[in-house]
Amino acid sequence: MHAPPRRGGGCTLVIALRGTVDVETEDGVFRLAGRRFLALPGDAPRRLLAGPGADWVLVHVPSHWAHALSDPAERRGLAAPLLLPVALPMDRPMLQRLSTLLQCAPHPCDRESGPELAGLVLAARRAQTRAADWVERAYGRSERHRRAVVARLLTARNRILNAPFDAHDLRALAEAARYSPSHFLRSFRDVFGMTPHDLLTQTRLLRACALIQDGRLAICEIAASVGYESRHAFSRSFKRATGLTATRFRSAGGVR
Repeated sequence: MHAPPRRGGGCTLVIALRGTVDVETEDGVFRLAGRRFLALPGDAPRRLLAGPGADWVLVHVPSHWAHALSDPAERRGLAAPLLLPVALPMDRPMLQRLSTLLQCAPHPCDRESGPELAGLVLAARRAQTRAADWVERAYGRSERHRRAVVARLLTARNRILNAPFDAHDLRALAEAARYSPSHFLRSFRDVFGMTPHDLLTQTRLLRACALIQDGRLAICEIAASVGYESRHAFSRSFKRATGLTATRFRSAGGVR
């Protein structure tokens, strides 16, 4: 378990290389599996809890480092926030950059290591290709404005993904993103291609599929565990999403 000190500004990268790492943040607990990373603009996470045999790295880039990541020609035009708060898979270039930075241990943030630290953060930005698609769909006259919009919407999205079995009220999600409910709902759908309710249903059903394939729980138990009040409501939702009943999905071995 690791509880990093609170530091203002900059950005933080939590990288899980092997095993699982639970990252507690203001938007809930992210569970990172191996070869995934979480970018947190601003302060470090509240707490990290690593599973057995887990290997992980935490890199905090203070504000003055974020403003001097690399030579001006390389970072010219990079709109803030530099990294968006989302958990995504690492790609090979990012892994290579991390390996290069770790070779500077135990002092990876010395002045001489600046290019390696810059390379890692910039590689993380490039690895956020899915987030870049969201930025393209956000409203705003400039990329800086659009990235700020996505960062605010991700606050609500992360809360749904991190706690899909909680009751998520539209008003509370909109407040988390600092929007009115109507503006939040329209912006969320435009950026992510679905409503918050659709995302909640999709996340619960993905969990249900895993439980059905596992085979240890009855369908009615699975329905209750993923937040449905009755098996019938769960069955209707599951068939609408997969085209199969939960029973047929199990007998088919989880193949749609």
